[in-house]
Amino acid sequence: MENKGDLFKSGDTVPTSGIYDVLHDKLDGDDHAHTHHVTAVRGEVFPQCRGCRDSVRFRLHLPAEHIAAHDHFEHK
Repeated sequence: MENKGDLFKSGDTVPTSGIYDVLHDKLDGDDHAHTHHVTAVRGEVFPQCRGCRDSVRFRLHLPAEHIAAHDHFEHK
């Protein structure tokens, strides 16, 4: 598992399913987008931002196992 505070960039593989903080680059000195949260699933790829492209970063906020990966649930 990653260390708390590790930052990931677009194109990186999501290491842990959960809720991630999304940190956008400042364009022209203004906030292009405020920090917000997204859900990401382990094994998927972090995407680019439509505005700041590759300058977006992701930081794990709260790990959460995807239901399809949890042993307590039946999967078809």
